[in-house]
Amino acid sequence: MMSPFVKSKFRGDFLRAPLIATVALVFAWFIALVILPQCKPAITSGLTNARQNLPSISIDWFPNDDPRKNYNASKVALIIEPEPLPLLVPLILHMIGVVPPDWRFIFIGSQKSVWTVGRSFGIQVQQGLGKIELMQLPQPWRIRSREDRSRLLTDTRFYDEVMPGVEWLLMFSSDSIFNRENKNFAVYGDLSIRRVSAIKQILSFQSRYNDSAGEDSWFGTRLEVLPDAKVAMTSDRPFAVQNNITSKPMGYNLQARGNLVDQDVWKYPEARKEAMKYCPELHIILNMKLEKERCPGDNLMGQIVNTTTTTEAASTTP
Repeated sequence: MMSPFVKSKFRGDFLRAPLIATVALVFAWFIALVILPQCKPAITSGLTNARQNLPSISIDWFPNDDPRKNYNASKVALIIEPEPLPLLVPLILHMIGVVPPDWRFIFIGSQKSVWTVGRSFGIQVQQGLGKIELMQLPQPWRIRSREDRSRLLTDTRFYDEVMPGVEWLLMFSSDSIFNRENKNFAVYGDLSIRRVSAIKQILSFQSRYNDSAGEDSWFGTRLEVLPDAKVAMTSDRPFAVQNNITSKPMGYNLQARGNLVDQDVWKYPEARKEAMKYCPELHIILNMKLEKERCPGDNLMGQIVNTTTTTEAASTTP
């Protein structure tokens, strides 16, 4: 049974609710019929002005987002390597850093070497920037041997189909590297700058016989007699050093990563030390050992010299 206080409280709330609803309804009709018609022109004018001040926006549903357009299409640095060598990634990234920024890079390799290079995060970043392109060539082209590469580079279809529009071709390999300190920007075939129009001019009237001279020598002998062609002379400052050690060359081309260089030239430790000091990047491409791996009696010139201790030990051995 309710107390008198609760009954009075309940009766008051019951009467107050309809009153509040009636007042709210009257206020809403007042705003809709009196206030809103007076404010509507001002609101409409404000919305119109705001709409006119909005910036115009157009959407390009098919943008040309090819990042390769940021580079000079006539300049390409090319490396061909079928072997999945561990040095390829640091070598390519180094060359990207020292070659002028408007050059694009193309790496042509086998399935294994393309995979080896392409899995590197640094290479993937450069691919996203359009700086480098990794590819495997279709049949009938092959790149397994030096002869295969000579046939490829003396085939006019290669320049027309793989590198259309390219005029300047920078060739380098796993045996060659540029020095980052060189301020100038051909030569041994594995490190050379070539003009594709001159190459096509030669290939338009001559074809290389299979299993003959390498493509660099083959082109070189014909460029010398080509009208208006420019070939680096033997008296010029070397573009790439192999067995002609000179002061501050632009780069080095050491065949078989140093295994096939002229021992009579490179055997002197002073010459090697000077080259390493000038171009420390040579450590990337050379087959090298640690100092602690040297044999006893090594005279630093590729010879083992018997020391007095070694001779005495040998004489006392039964």
